[in-house]
Amino acid sequence: MDPIVEKLTTARVGLLLKEPFFGNMATRMRLLDASDWCPTAATNGRDFMYNKKFIEKLSIKKLEFLFAHEICHCIFDHFGRVGSRDRQLSNIAQDFAVNQILIDERIGEKITEVKICYDPKYRGMAWEEIYDDLYAKAEKIPMDQLLKQLGDLLDEHIKEGDGGGKDGKEDQKDGRPSISKEDAQRIKDEIKEAMIQSAAAAGAGKTPAGIMRMIKDMTEPKISWRELVRQEIQSIIRNDYSFTRPNRKSMHSGAVLPA
Repeated sequence: MDPIVEKLTTARVGLLLKEPFFGNMATRMRLLDASDWCPTAATNGRDFMYNKKFIEKLSIKKLEFLFAHEICHCIFDHFGRVGSRDRQLSNIAQDFAVNQILIDERIGEKITEVKICYDPKYRGMAWEEIYDDLYAKAEKIPMDQLLKQLGDLLDEHIKEGDGGGKDGKEDQKDGRPSISKEDAQRIKDEIKEAMIQSAAAAGAGKTPAGIMRMIKDMTEPKISWRELVRQEIQSIIRNDYSFTRPNRKSMHSGAVLPA
């Protein structure tokens, strides 16, 4: 076995033993050598793409952190929620959010080989909130200067909505793969199913609380309180009656008949 693949496999086994939710999510991903275009790591939701030289630098625990980082991007649908926002600034905000979660949950070991995007002041904030804060700073200083101050992206973020080759994929000019909208939707559905299965396999208390809330929302859709009240009222109101005026001629017989 390729020593790099063996090292990555060992990291996935470590996640399975210590963090079964992330471990189960990681084992469903194919390992693809992307050293020709990727300087660190990347994912499209199905594959874990990596640069061999970068993987060589990391310990097993730091690889566990890296796997969990890619998984978080997938389960939070970061690539599909950028919209009209600045893509580079969005990627940085997403990394701030993901790295904070992994450090708080003590998943693996924080990567120090690159200056990752991490600031405790963003604890508990959604990446969109972090983006708004960063964007406000970008209005005061040039964007290129701000990006240098914030830190480095731990991975390459693959753009959703492009491509159209086989399986909805097509190499861009720099060799980076892209995903068609149709394939992106299929991958999202696969990830949702994998999340539910991984949480079930991990067992109670082994899945981060924020992720469990997401899974609960997926499996137990919320119903409007107005709809609940309407259903309750309809269940107790009798409907075995009529407002039709009774026939007076039949009352002497003890029977009440409609007019």
